[in-house]
Order: sequence, then C-alpha cells, then structure tokens
Amino acid sequence: MNIKITHRNAKVSDAIKEKVDDWLSCSQERYEVITSAHVILEKNDREDMAEATIHIAGKDIFAKASADNMYAALDALSDKIDRQLDKIHQKHVNKKGAQRPAAEIEESEVDEGELSPA
Repeated sequence: MNIKITHRNAKVSDAIKEKVDDWLSCSQERYEVITSAHVILEKNDREDMAEATIHIAGKDIFAKASADNMYAALDALSDKIDRQLDKIHQKHVNKKGAQRPAAEIEESEVDEGELSPA
C-alpha cells in the first residue's frame, strides 16, 4: 500500500506520520482492499483540517474533517473513512447468492417458529 502524506502550511511531524500509518495499516488489515492513500493536512488559525483520498479496487473514497487540533481531525477523518470502507466491505460480503451470516439465519428460524400454529 502506498501512503502519501502532505502538509500545506508546515512540515509533517513524525508523530502524525506514525498515527496516519497506524490507522491505515489497521484499516488495511480489516478490509484488505486499500491500494493507496493520499492524506492532506492543513493548519489554519482557527482550526486544523485533514482530508484523505483512499484508492481501492474500482473506487476512490474521499473524506474531509476539521477540529481544534490535528489529532482530533485525524480521529474524525479515520471514523469517516472506516465507515465508508465498512459499507463497501459489507456490499461485497452480502452479495446475492452468498451465504447469510449466522445471526440472520437464527433470527429467521425463530421468527418462523413463532408464526406457525402449535
């Protein structure tokens, strides 16, 4: 996975690079679809902004977040990207003809058992 981190107004610190690398490696382990990522960080007088473009097979995911400090902005950004990755992952897992998760099968059996007369 290729990771590119840029900062528009200053140099990126090692701690922020490490935080972004850890987040993307955890996301890669969970979803296994990320091919490359470009994270752009920006520091203004009032707030810090973080935006990311994640490239996966066939799609690009984009999210932007801002907060009072860079770490809070990165946490919000990671939540947004992970939600989008989870949605794409669930679409691939729950395709038509695929086996349903065990929880859904148990619920449908319980529902059918309650409706049938004894």
